[in-house]
Amino acid sequence: MTRRGVVLIAVVVLVAVAAALVYVFDPFLWKPQPVPAPVYTIGIDAGHGGRDPGAMSSDGVMEKDINLAIAGMVTALVNAELDMQAAQIRTLDIFIPLEDRIDQAEAAGAEIYVTVHVNSYTSDGPEGVETIIDNMRELDSESWVLGELIQSSLTDITGAHDRGTRSQESYLQRTDMPAVSVETGYITNDAERANLVDPEYQALVAQGILNGIRQFIDWKYPSVSPE
Repeated sequence: MTRRGVVLIAVVVLVAVAAALVYVFDPFLWKPQPVPAPVYTIGIDAGHGGRDPGAMSSDGVMEKDINLAIAGMVTALVNAELDMQAAQIRTLDIFIPLEDRIDQAEAAGAEIYVTVHVNSYTSDGPEGVETIIDNMRELDSESWVLGELIQSSLTDITGAHDRGTRSQESYLQRTDMPAVSVETGYITNDAERANLVDPEYQALVAQGILNGIRQFIDWKYPSVSPE
């Protein structure tokens, strides 16, 4: 064997030994790695928009604007959670058909769908928060659990009158995922309207909605929720 051949063999042996040492002493290369925690997609939607202003007050406050502000805050809070990401459906002052809203949430892989709204009435008396479930859902279904958790969290944090969780005919029946409509207050009630256009109060509403979502995720996925 030539001297060059001996040198070549020695180099190969040294490289092999070095690689073995790295493998032995670097636990990252041989220890089983933890499975990444799942990230849950939360569909957040701002009701109405564009040519559909929703409810309006006598002084020109429009529901669509309040909805968009609160939905944006909820989106930011959801995205701050380690195991959640938001799919905000309406991000601009545009009209989106109801069926398209559901389609977009499903295309994003959303586990739940929460749409934000404001209530109204023919007089200025009614006030308070309520959460609506479509009337095709069975009582105690996941939609009802989600709705009741959001309703409880929202009224707790804001102190708003609790009008409860109820069912009615709704486009939410077009999806199988848990879906609710949160009516955050009455635009026709002077005191409540003043709250609903206040960014500080909007932030409280957003936090209440997030708290309910957090409780739902922890309830549905108890073994994999982050510590």
